Amino acid sequence: MNKNNSTLADRLLIGGIRLLALGAFPLIWFLFQAILFRELTEVLSRTALIIVAILVGSTFIFLLYLGMNKLIDFAPKNHRESLYAGMFIGPALFMLSLFLFYPSIRTIYLSFRDRYGDSSVGFENYIWAFTDTEMKTTLRNQVLWLLFVVTMVVFLGLVIGWLADRLNRGEAFFKSIIFMPMAISAVGSSAIFKLIYAYRPPPSTQIGIINGLRVGSGKDIYGKQCGNNVIGSNGELIDYYREGCPNPVGWLQQRDLSNLPSFENINSSDTIMNLIVNFPINTFLLMIVMVWMSTGFAMVVFSAAIKAIPTEIIEAGQIDGAGEGKIFLSIVLPYIKSTIIVVSTYITVSVLKAFDIVYVTTRGDLETNLLAVKMLDEFSKYRQYGRSATVAVLIFVCVIPIIVINAVRAREETQT
Repeated sequence: MNKNNSTLADRLLIGGIRLLALGAFPLIWFLFQAILFRELTEVLSRTALIIVAILVGSTFIFLLYLGMNKLIDFAPKNHRESLYAGMFIGPALFMLSLFLFYPSIRTIYLSFRDRYGDSSVGFENYIWAFTDTEMKTTLRNQVLWLLFVVTMVVFLGLVIGWLADRLNRGEAFFKSIIFMPMAISAVGSSAIFKLIYAYRPPPSTQIGIINGLRVGSGKDIYGKQCGNNVIGSNGELIDYYREGCPNPVGWLQQRDLSNLPSFENINSSDTIMNLIVNFPINTFLLMIVMVWMSTGFAMVVFSAAIKAIPTEIIEAGQIDGAGEGKIFLSIVLPYIKSTIIVVSTYITVSVLKAFDIVYVTTRGDLETNLLAVKMLDEFSKYRQYGRSATVAVLIFVCVIPIIVINAVRAREETQT
């Protein structure tokens, strides 16, 4: 009887401590920090607040952990290790629940509400998401970004990583050049390419690199050289605003190819050519920015994976008479398959949350919008909180297959 009572008491003690570690302990920890520093923010200066945070906040957390540690010492020894783990996991789980799980659930809830979240509208926001013309264009762009950017980054990363590994000299220099765009922020990269694609209405001087080269490379109908409003050796102005000279092109303003000189006179009955004309050139020009930024990352990761392949396997293929292409396809690719999945996952997630490139260059106008920019527009520009939440849910739904694929892959690797 005494043994049963002792066992019951131990269970109650362990359950109580676990409840404190995973529930009350992180709640007290968070509320003390939030309430204390919310009140002090209005009273103290920033410097004084930092000092108080270091002294008072750290001391309080130390005392909380010390108290929990003393409490866990009363539990049976064979349960202490799991209780210690719970003591440290508790605050992390609480913060994840507060700043990740709750906002996710709240966003899903708001996606079924009206403009200001006051009343339910059922699936009206989701119907809008798949029927509105602007949203359909945004979804099309997002799919194109996923297909083109992920494919090109993985392909270029693999090819450049493999070729760099074949170099006898200058490998580090070559890789550093390819990797350099990773050191530039997305905003900086977007500003660079915005200058490259820049367009000014004629007869203004073209400051964009592409248009500058374009208008200065032709000749007018009299055979006289065109120029980007430059002064010749004889002091004469050489311009391009003449008949026969190439006109500048507003690259980021081109929703399709119909306004480009080569596609102006397409026959409407030619289905294939009409499909080509409807190619969203400005969207693809923005994709190039992300490909340029991300290829260096993919190259470094793939190069490291390729170097990890045992040289004996490569040499065996060479002895059997396999060429470089055959070795790459039959040995390298299967060996680094898991690395390809990891890089593809990273780039896919980066594309789904791509924001800076579109926002800096076109602000989502001219049919270049993406889901992340559209979500912000609906929230801050149009004050449509329900629709903004719906777009956020669509982004989350796109991420779910990635999570599932990686979870399955991780389980397979664990089992093997």
